[in-house]
Amino acid sequence: EATGTVSPMIYVLPQGFNSYYVNKYDGSFDYMKMFVNELVPYIDKTYRTIADRDHRAVVGYSMGGFGAMVIPSMNPSVFSVSVPLSMSFRTDAQYTTEPADGWNKQWGSIFGGYGLLGEARLTAYYKSLCPLHFFTKASASSFSRMHYFLDCGDDEEQLSVGNDELHLLMRDLGIDHEYRVRNGAHTSAYWRSAMKEVLPFIESCFNSRTYKKEDTISVGSSYAATLEQKQTDGVQTTVFLPSGYNAAASASYPIVYLAHNGLDLSKEKEVMAMLDAVQQNAPFILVSFNQADMSGKSFKDWAVAVEQQYKTGGSSAMRIGLGAGMGGKLLFEASTNTDCFFKSVYLFDAAIDDVSMNPNPGTFYYIDITDQGTHCKGADLLYLTCRNQSISHEYRVRNGQDSYLSFLSGLQSIKTLLTSNLKH
Repeated sequence: EATGTVSPMIYVLPQGFNSYYVNKYDGSFDYMKMFVNELVPYIDKTYRTIADRDHRAVVGYSMGGFGAMVIPSMNPSVFSVSVPLSMSFRTDAQYTTEPADGWNKQWGSIFGGYGLLGEARLTAYYKSLCPLHFFTKASASSFSRMHYFLDCGDDEEQLSVGNDELHLLMRDLGIDHEYRVRNGAHTSAYWRSAMKEVLPFIESCFNSRTYKKEDTISVGSSYAATLEQKQTDGVQTTVFLPSGYNAAASASYPIVYLAHNGLDLSKEKEVMAMLDAVQQNAPFILVSFNQADMSGKSFKDWAVAVEQQYKTGGSSAMRIGLGAGMGGKLLFEASTNTDCFFKSVYLFDAAIDDVSMNPNPGTFYYIDITDQGTHCKGADLLYLTCRNQSISHEYRVRNGQDSYLSFLSGLQSIKTLLTSNLKH
């Protein structure tokens, strides 16, 4: 408010008890009815509010995230903005296998199905309040006036699975929404940090403004590296050598392969400028190439030929991949064999929707996608596979579309992690 980013607002924090902010299935505790029919009118009568749907939002985290999704969705004439943070709900598969004590104590007593097992727990009443069920092809248009912002950390024990599934469903149905996955777990620190973007989102909704389609980023043009261009086994290659590189010296360098989809030299230079501070802090050789030039060739054989020309370690511990789109697909497929070719692979909207999902247990995967990215299903599946197989990974969903600027924004966000990765 002090900087003018958001207008002054009234914040109301009601106690939710163990209600999930909905009406209990047997009518014994009608929390949502109270919220809509009593609390909202009381607030409007007591305070100087703008008393219409266009200026009311519901934000909540965990159990409150469920309420923040359901209350506005079920009452679109009263609310216009829904912001569930780390929304506490499960997929059908998770609910049907939930241990009996947990099910009965938390969900069965609210949605019905107390004491039941398996699919019998998925009562009609529960389905009427679960977004994985009430968002359908037939109902999608009825939510067109609602503004949704979902956020859930990639280190959640269970909730990120359902939230990701919901995001994909809303994408498939054309229900407009913002979705974020950031580094974090089920903590108050995570939810507080979310508000830095949530409040400006609410501000834009209250003022009938379109929220930004992607994050802006300033791109530099200077770097300390030495640039070389050459053909290596028929592939046009741009190489950025770290400051002080000496081919005659005995020191070896990590090598970072950038597989792109046709960047011209000016954009390759922008990528190097983005990574300049990383290269100076943890020296590496950047090898940039168009993945299309690799058609009919073995990437691994080509990479070995490149490494023979420069001082590299010649082992997986010294190789890192950065891949966007089809370039991401190329590097992912090169990482899946048992010989563990890469130490780590950073994938940006990688075109991996139709590939065999067999990540290498010895490789670290950084999975980055924008919430409007083309290949969100492939990113989700790789995240779930790494998670289920305990393969080292990080997963991010950022604001944006499938664009070069979004790719640069993704590079900006990995600089600290990449530096650490290169040093260790």
